[in-house]
Amino acid sequence: MLRRKGLVAVAGLSSLLLSGATSPTGCTSGQIGPSTGEVVGGAVAIGAVVVVGTVVLVEVHKSHHTIKGCVTAGPDGLRVHNQGDKKIYALTGVTANVKAGDIVKVHGDKNKHQKDSSGDEDFVVQSIGKDYGPCKAELVPPASPTIARATP
Repeated sequence: MLRRKGLVAVAGLSSLLLSGATSPTGCTSGQIGPSTGEVVGGAVAIGAVVVVGTVVLVEVHKSHHTIKGCVTAGPDGLRVHNQGDKKIYALTGVTANVKAGDIVKVHGDKNKHQKDSSGDEDFVVQSIGKDYGPCKAELVPPASPTIARATP
């Protein structure tokens, strides 16, 4: 919410600077081209546009997340083991076409403050990007062999 207020303040300030006052009609300075104030105002306006554009792009990029990983069935529903940040997310939202045992890419939003009973962060699925097929089985090292001894 504070960023939106900041954006409105920057937009208001830049429009104020761009409105610029003109000199009275009786004054002629003999100068050709823009004045120093007009050049500075234009530079400030260009800088403001670049800053506002960057902030908007960052906000849009942050608000939509994509995660890819192996889906498993958990105690509270489907979970995905994200390959990117190595976290486990509980899937909510549009999960009808998500199957346990598949690697999928899903688009949605991370809910960092809401966790399920197992402590996993929630990921609200808005759409399924791609299904990459079944997960690869993780190899578990065999347990050390035990030797049975016969007791006499």
